Amino acid sequence: MPESVYGIYRIPIERVNGNSYLVVRGDEVIVVDTGIPGNAERIIGEVGALGPGRRISAIILTHYHLDHSGSAADLRAATGAKVYVHEADAPFVSGERRPPLPPSVPKETLDAYSQMRPVRPDVVLRDGDVVFGFRVIHVPGHTPGSIALHDGRALFAGDNVNVRDGSIVGSPAPYDWDSSMAKESLGRLLSLEFDVLLPGHGPPVIGDAAAKARSALKVRTLGLRALTLSAPAAARESRSAPNVIRIIRYYKAQSQPLPVSNERGGDI
Repeated sequence: MPESVYGIYRIPIERVNGNSYLVVRGDEVIVVDTGIPGNAERIIGEVGALGPGRRISAIILTHYHLDHSGSAADLRAATGAKVYVHEADAPFVSGERRPPLPPSVPKETLDAYSQMRPVRPDVVLRDGDVVFGFRVIHVPGHTPGSIALHDGRALFAGDNVNVRDGSIVGSPAPYDWDSSMAKESLGRLLSLEFDVLLPGHGPPVIGDAAAKARSALKVRTLGLRALTLSAPAAARESRSAPNVIRIIRYYKAQSQPLPVSNERGGDI
């Protein structure tokens, strides 16, 4: 893929230790995951803080779970941005079908789905599609239509790879639609090369991220302690503004030190 200049901004979703990301190229802003319901106004405010003339043109959902798609309907209504989701998760985002949540999901999580506003996707994604310079990788298991986005430098992993308590981990098994398939999909992602990991939950991993993820998850499968990241490989939660990661022609610059976050978070 051709090189391009863009910035990635992270908006931490504190309630679930989750993330919404902004990919900025010129005046165009792409939102990757919207977080829980009620987050649309915050996203719009963060985009406005980047400077005048910025506009949200697309909302890409890595999967249908409420903590990733919960504000998609409100954000589209407010901005007119198109919603992108994989074809296998589209019926759950649109409300045409009930989400196939596993029986291990807590009752309070099931109840939370009553807050979810359905939204009909504008663009249905498939494995191998290229959107805004990122290749769509279908990684089913956590949900039927989970995706990752990859351009050789950055990997938006959705919930397939997360950072919890400073350690790189896989998807949260109690919330997996098919745990066996999730492990296969994780292996596919770990075969890729990427310098920056943007997880569904927890702070980003910056610098040699693919090797760190492979090392951490290999250790974990042996039943040993997962690799613990040291600053600035992982980022602390920000309470006032998104942490900024700029990737320019394979070089990166950080606006502030990004130490390890010790916060725990859940998936809904």
